[in-house]
Amino acid sequence: MTTNVYLGKVVAIVGTLFLFHSAFSTYEHLAYLKAVDQTESSLPIEIVLECILSAIVVLVGVIFSADPFKNILMENEIKKMTIDKIDTRPSFITFNYRKVTSTMAQLERKL
Repeated sequence: MTTNVYLGKVVAIVGTLFLFHSAFSTYEHLAYLKAVDQTESSLPIEIVLECILSAIVVLVGVIFSADPFKNILMENEIKKMTIDKIDTRPSFITFNYRKVTSTMAQLERKL
């Protein structure tokens, strides 16, 4: 793993911690409002900004720690396969060995 991946994971963890802190702060603020019987009040701007900024920090951390994209062209995947993996068709399968289970009328017709 490169340094960017480790740095991205650290940034994502720090952002997640701040996101949990903003969620806990929201819970505490709502508990305080319930304790003082004040129902109509908005969240403080500090909590809202912390939530938004921590979500952005988490997204940046996830972007930096993500693996590089894989190529989706079929030619590159076929180059890795053998001919046995590419040409697997059920054309060699025969079903003549299966036991006939049928009603008596159908069995009598065969005789």
